[in-house]
Amino acid sequence: MKKFVIEVKVGDEIEVGKFRNVLTKIKAIEFDEHGQPVVVTDKGKKKLLSCRLSKLNPGAKTPKEILADARRKKNK
Repeated sequence: MKKFVIEVKVGDEIEVGKFRNVLTKIKAIEFDEHGQPVVVTDKGKKKLLSCRLSKLNPGAKTPKEILADARRKKNK
């Protein structure tokens, strides 16, 4: 079994919304009634693991650029 540690702190930027394209800052970190982590953002409360962490994105590449790079590597 692999272990994955996520370091999230107040002030980090995350992407939320249906398509994870709205950038917002974390104001606080709380726990819900089930003990799961919830981040309080400018846009309201969000479950921690239903967002993308901006600091884990691969640079400033667009999704099309990421797919094109993957295709190039596959064809080599």
